[in-house]
Amino acid sequence: MKQERIYLSPPHQSGDEIKAFQKVLDTNWLAPVGPDLERFEEEICQVTGFKYAVATASGTAALHLGLMTLGVAKGDRVLSSNLTFAGAVNPIIYQGGVPVFVDAESDSWNMDTRLVEEYLSESNGVKAMVPTHLYGMPADVFKLEKLGQKYQIPLLHDLAECLAGKVNGEKIGKHISRGILSFNGNKLITTSGGGAFVTNNKEEAEQALYLATQAKSNGIGYHHEAIGYNYRMSNVLAALGVAQIKTLSDRVEKKQQIFETYQSELSSLGCEFQQETNGVTSDRWLTCVLFDQDSNLEIASIVQQMDSFNIEVRPLWKPMHLQPIFQNEKVIRGEISDNLFQRGLCLPSGCGLTHNQQAYAIEKLKGVINQS
Repeated sequence: MKQERIYLSPPHQSGDEIKAFQKVLDTNWLAPVGPDLERFEEEICQVTGFKYAVATASGTAALHLGLMTLGVAKGDRVLSSNLTFAGAVNPIIYQGGVPVFVDAESDSWNMDTRLVEEYLSESNGVKAMVPTHLYGMPADVFKLEKLGQKYQIPLLHDLAECLAGKVNGEKIGKHISRGILSFNGNKLITTSGGGAFVTNNKEEAEQALYLATQAKSNGIGYHHEAIGYNYRMSNVLAALGVAQIKTLSDRVEKKQQIFETYQSELSSLGCEFQQETNGVTSDRWLTCVLFDQDSNLEIASIVQQMDSFNIEVRPLWKPMHLQPIFQNEKVIRGEISDNLFQRGLCLPSGCGLTHNQQAYAIEKLKGVINQS
């Protein structure tokens, strides 16, 4: 019998989603707003440590709102992680901003703070910074926030892949000013799509909410003094989030077990993994492996071979400076990001991954490595 498909990070149900949806139907809260939306935003704050949350239609929408809240406009330069997903950069373009891509660190794979400091010491006119916290690994928030304060540049942290990462044992919202989250189908918890703008500043939250709801002014009439967007999450999808988020701690524990198993089984073959540094704790959203620098392994070939075993694996994010759409934008270095992309592979890491499925994936990957 053919092996059932093992996906990279498929949605995982808590078991209470049907009850949540039934309650929404019974109470007829089939609306863009409602009690579940308010509750979900409260739950987001509890698990992340931020004071305010504005739930949105997607993580990209949340990032766009964040940039607007910070006043990013045409011609403004914004420092961005080079090793990230394009969705973390596109909103900069929406605003007419100019992305400046910063290379990754070799251990955490996150934005290299040394390069940020070098660039800021020599450049003026940077409007904001958007560091991505990659694959569940918190970036060096202390250094980044310190640099932001020194040069008076606000940070909008891309936490789309790092909902439950911790810094010095505390929730990440305790240490940073603002960020965005994603609840896409492949994330730790999902609302099918969805995201959130999170902040510790009440005025920023109010501004983001205003812009997310078509910039409609308070009052009995439809009065608009700014261009707004239809970026709000619906009450129906928020109910799904409420059902999922209560199992977050169990999901993080499962992700960390998956990581530890991969690390234990593959390290002896020369494989390397993201390293926790500067007091951070990764939620290990995805376990990713780096193959030996001197091996003859080709990522594209590994993906194809694993696919033949019905196992989904993927390369790391293709660096932004290698993307045709961004080829004319400035990049600060780029060699580390390029090297990680050439050597890195994302492994099946879903919360529903069984012991037997992981053992099968490891067995097949070992076979591919040993044959090369």
